Amino acid sequence: MKMKRVLWICVLFSLCSLRVFGCIYNVRDMGFVDIVPDPYRLYYFIQNNTPEKTVTAFKQISYASFMDSNIKVEIINIDHQKDHPALEYIHLWELTSFPSAVLLSPAGRSFVIPVSVPGKKFKETMRSSLESIVFSPVREEILSHTVKAYCVVLVFEGKNAEENKSVHDTVTNAARKIARIMGQLPKRIENPPHIIVIPQKLISREKILLWSLDIYGSQINEPHVAVTYGKGRRIGPVLKGKQISGNRLVNILSIIGLSCECGLDKQWIMGPLLPLRWGEDIQSDVVKFLGFDAESPMVKAEMSSIMSVDFFRSSEEALSVDNLRDVLDEYSEELFKFQGEVDTKRVSPAKFQELVSQESANSRSGLNLKMILLITGSFVLFILGVGVYILLRARKRFS
Repeated sequence: MKMKRVLWICVLFSLCSLRVFGCIYNVRDMGFVDIVPDPYRLYYFIQNNTPEKTVTAFKQISYASFMDSNIKVEIINIDHQKDHPALEYIHLWELTSFPSAVLLSPAGRSFVIPVSVPGKKFKETMRSSLESIVFSPVREEILSHTVKAYCVVLVFEGKNAEENKSVHDTVTNAARKIARIMGQLPKRIENPPHIIVIPQKLISREKILLWSLDIYGSQINEPHVAVTYGKGRRIGPVLKGKQISGNRLVNILSIIGLSCECGLDKQWIMGPLLPLRWGEDIQSDVVKFLGFDAESPMVKAEMSSIMSVDFFRSSEEALSVDNLRDVLDEYSEELFKFQGEVDTKRVSPAKFQELVSQESANSRSGLNLKMILLITGSFVLFILGVGVYILLRARKRFS
């Protein structure tokens, strides 16, 4: 019994030492780690009379299209699997011709994927449709910046030119403010927020992206703004029209650079993922620029431990704009206790690079020192535990 008590004390001291030294990850880091598996699902509905070559073609094309993506495929024979839960989407969309395909988001929203178009070859249509699930011009640009950039801000333009200009200015100023304070954040990040503007005339080619963000293209009469980070993960709600303000946007952006133990509701931080193809080359860049392997089981276990405190207590309401005031405004005073307010118009790209350069060395040295102290402390506690165990065994032997 005494030995067990000693071991438990050692474990508690180790946990306390981890808490004292703090978390080495920030919120942005968590966006690159698949803590909770939440893939999209593509249901391919067939019948007994569906030609075998059609099913084989789908298997081949889907395998090539969804390799290294967050899409899981399931083929359902509606004549055999009459009790399958996914059959509800056939009734929901009133599908009458087969094969048919329905894409399901982690949040439970569905989208019909066209698998045949009159006048086009089956394989050609299938390949184009499946590729559109994980690829689009905007998502390609997101992937090219998400590793090095602080985050990616998506601006979907509305139909009013003046409103669009106002939103452009608001987003640009918010990004500049974040750029100014990046050098003072706990962990070094290469580049400031990257802004992608999607004009009205190009919105129609981003149907899957809009759907995954819970935006409906036919309803975009006013500007919409969404913030993504890490592995294409959305943070906070989508802002639209008059909801888009500098204060709200800066608050959302500022959360990304904070320590992962900042105390915010984790469900709000870990928003929905975009459907993407995440290749090995991008994963290699993550290791290079973040300093850790996001696919490592140890990293996933550590982050899962951090997130387990209150990750599952939230609902979809936590991501609403109405909740944004309660979630963010209370943090604004603490978040911006930096070295005075700055005029964002005076922050040039050159000045930003200078600020990042000055802080990067300090950030890295502080992180290395933290790791050394953590390892040393854990080793000392382990030695003490072994010593106490030996002492107790010796007493028992001579008593």
